[in-house]
Amino acid sequence: MELNELKAYLKSLPNIIDGKSEFRVEKAQNDFKYFVLEYFPHQIGIEDIKLLDKFNERSKFRLFVYSDLDKICIQNRRVLFEAYRGSAKTTLITRLFNLWLLLTNRKKYSIVISSTLDIAVESSDTIRVELEDNAKLINDYGIVAGKKWKSEEFIFYTNKNPKKMKFFGAGKKIRGTNFLGSRPDIIVCDDIENDENVESAAQRDKLYKWFRKAVLKLPSRQSTTYNIIVVGTRLHHDGLLARIKCLSSFISYNFPLVTKFPDNIDELNADNIKTVRVINMKLDDESLDKREVLTEFFDDKESFYSEYQNEPLSKDGAIFSGYKTFEVMPLCDAYYIGIDPALGKNKGDYFAIATLGKQGKQYYLEAKGYKLKPDKMIARIIEIYMRLLTLGKPIKAAIETIAFQEFFKDRLKSEFLSRGIALSVCELKNSVAKELRLDSLAPYVTDGTILISVDSNLLIEELDTYPKAPHDDLLDASEMAFRIASSVAIADYRAINRLAKRNRTKILDFKNRYN
Repeated sequence: MELNELKAYLKSLPNIIDGKSEFRVEKAQNDFKYFVLEYFPHQIGIEDIKLLDKFNERSKFRLFVYSDLDKICIQNRRVLFEAYRGSAKTTLITRLFNLWLLLTNRKKYSIVISSTLDIAVESSDTIRVELEDNAKLINDYGIVAGKKWKSEEFIFYTNKNPKKMKFFGAGKKIRGTNFLGSRPDIIVCDDIENDENVESAAQRDKLYKWFRKAVLKLPSRQSTTYNIIVVGTRLHHDGLLARIKCLSSFISYNFPLVTKFPDNIDELNADNIKTVRVINMKLDDESLDKREVLTEFFDDKESFYSEYQNEPLSKDGAIFSGYKTFEVMPLCDAYYIGIDPALGKNKGDYFAIATLGKQGKQYYLEAKGYKLKPDKMIARIIEIYMRLLTLGKPIKAAIETIAFQEFFKDRLKSEFLSRGIALSVCELKNSVAKELRLDSLAPYVTDGTILISVDSNLLIEELDTYPKAPHDDLLDASEMAFRIASSVAIADYRAINRLAKRNRTKILDFKNRYN
């Protein structure tokens, strides 16, 4: 609500004096969720109190805040929360949890810092309206406004216990602030990064230096009960939140909006997202519409990763950031397939297949990631191979052969033979570290030697976020395809052409079957 709406709504509520104040205060003393639902349901979207009984929080982030934040703050003096835009982190942590700490006498003096003073004051004004017009809250906690009652700084009393809140913009002088001889014991930094102060390395360094010298020095050295809570959305891979996460004195938590992208993400795009089935996608808040979320993803991936995934795609930090794209792969002189099986790997890894077309000195790369069982992946590989075979051009495949991959390779060749096809496959045993192999691909991608298909969503994600990507399976498959394509020793075109000629009848069968 806007402030005027909030004020009017609070004044419309009955002034409850029902003899249950002591019960409510006692229950809220150690139950933050009860505190929010009892006194501030309107702050979390429940304006009709009759709907409280039906309230069912489905956000993992908000459930975590309700149940664990107090315990975390007792065990850890400094906490970092990275959470997506729209997660209600400002409402729940900066405003309501902060106020709960003061009203339950856990804390005495609160500092709130945002990227600018104007933004910090928005929280101040919201809290002050609640302290002025929330009748149930005022009655139960004996709230009385103090003589200092301004947006930037105000004092109030809860059952005659004095409390103070003060608000600042990032980068401002805040040293030496105290209240009744005490230093701040709860400091909340809420989205103190903005697009301007992460723009250059000098600005990022300046903000970090201020945070270390000013904010971290605010609590008393003798205090063992203070807390510094940083909440925000990461805007740059080298920004303040990223640097704070590296500090051993902070415990950090990350809550992206999309906890698992669809298994068929590479089959989805902006044009078909309304009609194609979305398979096995998971969100932090399952009450949100998955198709609407994906629409935002396809509309502006760079903003989406920063604002919703806490994975900023800052171009100065991604070695593949200069990639160029193509829409339709032309008829090429030869084709190369890189296969990276997800056998024996982490559950989050993809079974990756990269198809690389070579036309003169130009390469065209498309790669797909799958979450399918090995037997179904064999069928998918055969489908891709047969489609390329109909083009009448040389084809060669590469697969890493270690552990279970060796077994998969044998199964794959056996399946091809059962269809009368002698698969031309290069078995790769990688002796060079993966990072070095993938890094070696970067010059060819950034100078445009290798063009990337616009429909290869997972591959583009890896290009944008490497080397900090959550997975690199498609890059791995792409590197294998390019390795055999660029190696003269491996590319025996005459042998490959002989195989293509031998399978001419299979091409005709394939065309007849799928036409």
